[in-house]
Amino acid sequence: MREIFATICLAGSIQAFLLCVVLLVKKNNRRANGFLSLVMLFLAIDAFELYLGARGLMAAPRPYQLSVIPYSLIFGPSMFLYVVFLTARLQAFPKKYLLLYGPFAAALAVNMFVLFYGNTFPVPRAVIYVDMAINGGGLIFEALFYALSLVLLQKYIGRLKDYFSAIDALKLSFLRVGLIFLILVVSLIFLSLVSDGYVRRQYKLPDVIAVLSSVGLGFGIAFLAMIQPEIFNRVRLMERAVPHEETASGPRYEKLRLPAPEEESHVRKLRAYMTEHKPYLREELTLQDMADELSLSTHHLSMILNIHFKQNFYNFVNSYRIADVKEKLLHPDFKNQNILSIAYSAGFNSKSTFNTMFKKFTGKTPREYRADLFM
Repeated sequence: MREIFATICLAGSIQAFLLCVVLLVKKNNRRANGFLSLVMLFLAIDAFELYLGARGLMAAPRPYQLSVIPYSLIFGPSMFLYVVFLTARLQAFPKKYLLLYGPFAAALAVNMFVLFYGNTFPVPRAVIYVDMAINGGGLIFEALFYALSLVLLQKYIGRLKDYFSAIDALKLSFLRVGLIFLILVVSLIFLSLVSDGYVRRQYKLPDVIAVLSSVGLGFGIAFLAMIQPEIFNRVRLMERAVPHEETASGPRYEKLRLPAPEEESHVRKLRAYMTEHKPYLREELTLQDMADELSLSTHHLSMILNIHFKQNFYNFVNSYRIADVKEKLLHPDFKNQNILSIAYSAGFNSKSTFNTMFKKFTGKTPREYRADLFM
């Protein structure tokens, strides 16, 4: 088992380092990828340290230390900042974010002190307890930042719905699933280590699971970061049109109100446009597309949708798509046609999105709705 474990760690270390270099030289999303490359760098070091330990080439750290380098305190903040710069409107790196690496610097200093001076003279018991808390608590710290990253991703998806009518390809689903899985793995390792009575690293099944999961998910996330569409820049450009200091449907739009007659004119124009031109049939319809075709600014169109229709762009467009599907389901010409093909003809490009939106607007699944029509 040790030989297999050592081989996996060495291979993972080499690949993680190569991915770190590739991410650093990638021109797009450089700030976000910089933090992901930091994760890959320390993942490479961690895997290499495990390799040396498994081969007996390096002495194990003290029983209550996971490692001399507190990896959890670097993985958590770096992944969090990767998500921040991937999804948020940040044009520069705020220096306050450096504080997130304070625990890492402090833990590394304590670990190094105990490692080099612990056998020279008696280390105060308080230092030992602090070291144990830092190393064991680091796993909780890491899981917390993964959870915060999930919150940011959820807010990001909410913003997407203001600008796109189809968001499945933009939701970073793999990243969200990966973060959830990492939280579970970190929690498993923490419980496994604490169950022994003290925090320590052993080459048992939990270690193998941790390495394989971290390396595998790290590779997957890094690979997607290199090939992901540059939709995020587009989102940022579109977001500049709408103030974001206040809530999405209230005071945020009050400053953008137009004279009542003008607003009512735009509402009528929008209704006629949706009925006559049926832009919702285009799968990739965006807020910008519709605003251009209506000769409106994106922020005024958003204001009209939120105030007069009580919907964001995503729900507004998909409500018309659902209405189109319902109309076709009633028509004899579509009686024997597959429901999903009808959905695609109405502008949907995802089965899951169609089913979710149909349930949202009708309270029934597509099959239940069709069955009720012919009862």
